[in-house]
Amino acid sequence: MRTRNIIRLFIAIIGGALLTLWVIAAVGSRTSVLRNALVSALEEHLNADVELQSFSATNFPLLKISGEALRVRLKNQAQPAPLVEIRRFEVSGAISGLLHRQRRFKSVTLEGLRITIPPRSPNDREAGGKAASTISGPVLIDHVISTDAELVIMPGDPEKRPRVFAIHELRLDDVGFQRSMPFRATLTNPTPTGLIETSGVFGPWRADSPGLTPLSGRYQFEHANLATIHGIGGILSSTGDFAGQLSRIDVRGQTSTPDFSIDVGAHPVPLETQFHAVVDGTDGNTYLNRVDARLEQTPITASGSVAGQKGVKGRTVKLDVQLTDGRIEDVLRLAVKADQPVMTGKFSLTTTFVLPPGEQRVADRLELDGRFSLAETTFTDDGVQAKLMEMSNRSRGRDANAKMKGPLVSNMDGRFTLRNGAVRFSSLVFKLPGARVNLAGRYGLRNEALDFEGTFRMDASVSEAAGGGWKGVLLKPVNPLFRKKGAGTELPIKITGTRRQPKFGLDWGKALTRR
Repeated sequence: MRTRNIIRLFIAIIGGALLTLWVIAAVGSRTSVLRNALVSALEEHLNADVELQSFSATNFPLLKISGEALRVRLKNQAQPAPLVEIRRFEVSGAISGLLHRQRRFKSVTLEGLRITIPPRSPNDREAGGKAASTISGPVLIDHVISTDAELVIMPGDPEKRPRVFAIHELRLDDVGFQRSMPFRATLTNPTPTGLIETSGVFGPWRADSPGLTPLSGRYQFEHANLATIHGIGGILSSTGDFAGQLSRIDVRGQTSTPDFSIDVGAHPVPLETQFHAVVDGTDGNTYLNRVDARLEQTPITASGSVAGQKGVKGRTVKLDVQLTDGRIEDVLRLAVKADQPVMTGKFSLTTTFVLPPGEQRVADRLELDGRFSLAETTFTDDGVQAKLMEMSNRSRGRDANAKMKGPLVSNMDGRFTLRNGAVRFSSLVFKLPGARVNLAGRYGLRNEALDFEGTFRMDASVSEAAGGGWKGVLLKPVNPLFRKKGAGTELPIKITGTRRQPKFGLDWGKALTRR
């Protein structure tokens, strides 16, 4: 019995040796055949022209195939850069992988991988929904691992620079030409700069139109430095899910920026958002279906786009913004350099928002066109509040120092535009008990200069506002001159100076010429 076992072991050893020698001979004699088979397979399944500078195969202790300078270029592609460039690759697997008709390898390691996604092609069409995950074909490679790769998104406008994503680590599992493949990747987002970790499913590859290649998954975006976008600041983090095609990726997620700031003001504020967007992965344009944001206590709703324009470097932000039941102090902390907001109160706003790219400050690039309203507003400066209380008392014919029940509140609403760092008000209405101010004019965001003119209407007449006494008696003859449209008094006024040192005055030219 023992002799029989020894004979069996000897036969097994001899058989294994003969098999190994056969594989060595097969691999050695068929290296050129394998090279041609690899090139042909890539050309067929990717509808591409393939270049391969060098190729070699060994079989001890495992089967290994390696190559250098692999370039894959789509048929009739317009861009000069290949779709895929690989400086060096190595394929490894068991000997049985070579013996099967459908060759399957254990792993592929890539060095110097560079993927260049072309602009949207005429064949691309809008498509949504989840990536197809049921498509399955034969698994050719169990695992593909790449380090320090690059993903390059070519813009449709040749005058614009491509977006380059540094992929620090990429892993694909169950790789085949006609199947969906699980992936994990860690990459650096170029603008805003930050680290993205993502996982999901990619493929099958659409050779006829790469923009329609499906994908889905989840991402985590950490430590994104908003200062890399000129004019804003803060450290953003975001998580979310995505699904769709490269040319139309449906993204839902949330962001948190505890120290959001813009260069108009000097005070960072917390900003939280939840969003639903569609991203064109072939050009980086983002279309915001809905954004629900919260700036401290103030809720903001927006929709629009962050997209490039032909012949313009960078992307333009275009939004329709609605702000209801907000607080003016939250907005002023973000937009004004004062140590404390000049006023507090309820705030509503509806506006278009356009922020073109550029090196200028946000105040000089930002464009707004909308309406706002302030209710139950009080000024934080005691001196300003005291002057308003005196104005309200005089406007009602009361003693200037009379006490009021409760705090004095005012209301304001207006129609405005913002261009070239200046806010222009076509209509600005300020209301106090007993008084109403109607203004039109300009306010400079950077120099804080005021230039307004309008009317000041009071319930009281001029003589009553003077406080009675001999002044009131002397002013009674002019009461009819300034009485207009049911108001006790209407005075033409102008406001100049700066926000810190405003100058209020009667517009004597209009006062003396009015009828």
